[in-house]
Amino acid sequence: MVLLLRWLDTLELSWQRWRHCSSCGGGKMEKWRPPDEDLPGTAQSLVLLLCGVGMVLQWYLAVPATISWFLGAVAILAVGCVVCFLKYSGLLGTYVFTKKEATSPSSTRDVRILGGRNLLPEADKKRKKLGVDVQSLFEGTAYKPDLVWSREARQWVKQRVLISFMLTLVLGTSALTGASFATQVLLTKKPAASVIRATDAPALK
Repeated sequence: MVLLLRWLDTLELSWQRWRHCSSCGGGKMEKWRPPDEDLPGTAQSLVLLLCGVGMVLQWYLAVPATISWFLGAVAILAVGCVVCFLKYSGLLGTYVFTKKEATSPSSTRDVRILGGRNLLPEADKKRKKLGVDVQSLFEGTAYKPDLVWSREARQWVKQRVLISFMLTLVLGTSALTGASFATQVLLTKKPAASVIRATDAPALK
């Protein structure tokens, strides 16, 4: 149980560091997270909750008798994480647009937002008439998304981005912790839930 609690503390600390690094100006990870306005605190808390539940289940189910099945499940989780990440990356590449936001009278900054599944009929006609792409059309509306997409179309995209983002984190974390518990079982020849002190794991000395 001590090991499990340490894992949960590490997960929460890692999440906070990831948020800090990805929110820094010019951070390399910034492009991989959803736009700030589309990543509510509730979604972040839900990710931590699901990861914690997954850790508890893995800690309890990691036993020598079923370790081969456990390793197979870890592999499936890892593959699922990759698939979800590819889906997530594709959604960001298709539906993320940039708007200029004033930071002072003489400077602006780029802010990423999620667009919609389909353009409004009027916006689509204007885009075809002008022969421009969606980003240029968005700029021409003074960065007003409601003039380009309906709220339903934007919500359709937002839901899928959040779901694929959350699944990527949960599956990736579950695969990592599952591999850790599987290694522990292989080294100690005991169920993961029974090893709570270093003295209970002779192979680790």
